[in-house]
Amino acid sequence: MLPEFLHSSYARYKADTNTFATWLLETASQCGYQPPTLSGTVPTAKKGRRKGKNDDSNAAPLHYSATTKDLQKLAEVVAGSALTVPKSILTIAKRAIKLRKAVTCWFLGQGDSTNNERHAHFITALEQICETLEWKTNQPSKPDSKQPPPTSKPQSDDTDADRFLNKFAVLTVEEPQNTAQTQPTPTESKKVVKVTVVEEDDNEEADSFFDLKNMRSFISITWSEYRDKKIDLMNAAVVTDSALQLARDLVREVEADWRTSLTGKRDDVQNIVYNLAVFTRGISVTPSTEIGLPYNKNMADIAEWCYVPTKVLLESFADVLQANHQPVFKKGYFGTYNPKAHRELMSLGEKFNEDKIILLSILPEFCLIDTFKIQMPTEDAITRGLSEFAKTKRVTLWLCFASQIFLDVHHIMRHSTLGAFGDLRMAGLRIQKTIDDYLQLSKTHPQPKFWPKEGDEEIRNISSTVKSWIIQDLFLDIRVLSELDRIGSPPEKHALFSQHAILCGLILFNLNIRMQFVGQQLVTQWYDVQQLAFLHNLIINSPKHNDLRWPDMDAFIKIHGESHIFVGSRPKNANESLNRLELATGISSAVNFARDSKSKRFHSPDGKNPRLLKPAAAVANLFFSQYVGGPEKDAGIVNFDKILDELSQKSKLESSSKELQRANPEHIITRKWSNTHNIGTLQLLAFLKTKLFEEEPIILYNYFGMHKRSIELLRLIRDKEHQKFVQYFTSAYMPDESFISNIVILIHHVAQGSAQNARAMGLASGGVEVVSRIVTSAGDVMREYLEKNGNVACKELRVFCKNKKPIQDDVAYDKGESDELVYSWLSLEDVLGPKGMASLMTGIPIA
Repeated sequence: MLPEFLHSSYARYKADTNTFATWLLETASQCGYQPPTLSGTVPTAKKGRRKGKNDDSNAAPLHYSATTKDLQKLAEVVAGSALTVPKSILTIAKRAIKLRKAVTCWFLGQGDSTNNERHAHFITALEQICETLEWKTNQPSKPDSKQPPPTSKPQSDDTDADRFLNKFAVLTVEEPQNTAQTQPTPTESKKVVKVTVVEEDDNEEADSFFDLKNMRSFISITWSEYRDKKIDLMNAAVVTDSALQLARDLVREVEADWRTSLTGKRDDVQNIVYNLAVFTRGISVTPSTEIGLPYNKNMADIAEWCYVPTKVLLESFADVLQANHQPVFKKGYFGTYNPKAHRELMSLGEKFNEDKIILLSILPEFCLIDTFKIQMPTEDAITRGLSEFAKTKRVTLWLCFASQIFLDVHHIMRHSTLGAFGDLRMAGLRIQKTIDDYLQLSKTHPQPKFWPKEGDEEIRNISSTVKSWIIQDLFLDIRVLSELDRIGSPPEKHALFSQHAILCGLILFNLNIRMQFVGQQLVTQWYDVQQLAFLHNLIINSPKHNDLRWPDMDAFIKIHGESHIFVGSRPKNANESLNRLELATGISSAVNFARDSKSKRFHSPDGKNPRLLKPAAAVANLFFSQYVGGPEKDAGIVNFDKILDELSQKSKLESSSKELQRANPEHIITRKWSNTHNIGTLQLLAFLKTKLFEEEPIILYNYFGMHKRSIELLRLIRDKEHQKFVQYFTSAYMPDESFISNIVILIHHVAQGSAQNARAMGLASGGVEVVSRIVTSAGDVMREYLEKNGNVACKELRVFCKNKKPIQDDVAYDKGESDELVYSWLSLEDVLGPKGMASLMTGIPIA
């Protein structure tokens, strides 16, 4: 079921009508009115009632039965009384009307007309009730009318709305087809425990299709944004898969309600809604087979609304599924798919046949997953659903919707069907080169005791995933081994990935999140990048190197927070920097580094003392267990309320002008969440898309490359100042190269000692601290190294990110690099290397 914090239009409509109907019952009862058909109405409050053991204020609310005629009568009673109708109550009723009208009018083919009382009776009844109560909204009480005893102190409209929404969520509002036959007798009324009003034309099933249609439109817009390079592949895939998850829960919710209200009915929701529309419009059910349609062409809008085309295709495929048999697709059997054709110019029959070619050609690939028990790096809802369908042959409403989404994405990407797999392949080559560089670096130093073997195993597992699924084609290998190619047409390499953009995006998300996670662990254990952050900050505080910029380090600090890296604000001198560095690394005292000490206690990185790097991409991290650790209950989008809670608390602590707050979409969402703790489905998906767009550069930041360059830079400084380190700290200053980052602390001690000596000799004046020679020397080495290597990580981000807004302000640094296309290709060659570029251009795997 949908999470409690999320409202679909179906759930919102039901909740609003429930609330409004219950308010009418309670208010009319307070006026002393007892409807003939409702002998057990809500009792009015008794004067002089005292709290005690007989107080039933905490008892479960009573439930009753009513018709729309009853509700109209209750509205007349309220309108004729001295009571004021809160605006919030009419707002709730009008919202229910608007939601219901949008579904019913479209479903009945009435355009904007709402005057057909036969098919919109309940809407008309609600509108009449609102008109009856409209003049009573916030009007002063009649001086000659007798007021009923107040039940509570005066409250604002918003407070009233919240009170009613929370208190009366138990009422079910429907309208019976035969009111006279369903009215209870006075004796029966005493036993009634639920209020129901059954509509004459029950279109509640159509509400779910309306929500699915909205989701479908949102998903189409999302993939159009990806196609137009406005968002990245991971973003589009995660948002789509989250929408499919919500759609599945919505369908389950609707089908559960439907089965309860129509006991004994064996037909499914799709057929009921479609057949109802056929009957309403008076159109023949005979299919238009002359143009290749399995339904009447005059019902095309409703057929698409109910996902009849995909239902027919899935059922036709289910007919050929046999136990212990792998289906194959004969290329050209239904025609040839032309990706360059303009779908908008096709007839209904041509569109249906194109969908048949696309869907039936790919369904055998999903059967392979179950037949050979293939364990993929991660799975999307469509892959999971169609793989299950290969076993059960059961066609559900949700599966039809998911299959339609698959087709929609294919149509949007038709002119670049390999675009998604191309992005996945390029990212795979980047990851493979990053890991190869790391493994090559690891051969140049002893295996650190503080870096567990499990870390390198996970890194090699990521590399293996790239080689098996992206560079090679595991599905094709299985086909060759099982000799399936002897039957039917042999599929092209990467047949599934080249057509399944959503799966490509989730595998890309899986790989990038895993790289980020293990990369952060690597940098935390070595603690080399963090220490160089202190050294760089110390160097730029000196006059000679105050213009020394390191964009990659600036990005690193911005991602994880200046206060987290520096244990507060940036240090301003050597003494302050050393104290903060010792706090950050867990070293207790500078005495351990006393000059000429024979038993020095050097910093031994173990991953326990240093300040851990925490995942900075909070929203992406929410999906970690779902797409990396395997599907888990309550993983992913259903837990998004935690993110909203955090953002809500953050917005309360931050101070900003009202003008900026009104213009900030995030603030609008968080403010609404703070007030209601409810959010619409499309609002949630749009907010998820926005946050993933913001987090994209953070997810793609290359920690491995930063670690590699930190080791290289530290080695250069060590080589230049080796004799000074031996002079100050003996030849044991670095047991082996896994302790290379210790030289930053040693430089800090030398710098602190130089500053103290200068002050003692009276050389420091005017508060200006004398800069140690070793700091200036390290700055010279750093400047030369950073000229070529200081902007590598940011260059990668600008090549691979769709979010081109830089993490740091490096406009001046990149001045003159305005030709983005040329710059991107040159940078891509730097990132992938010559072999990677050759593999990308030719499609030949790297040797």
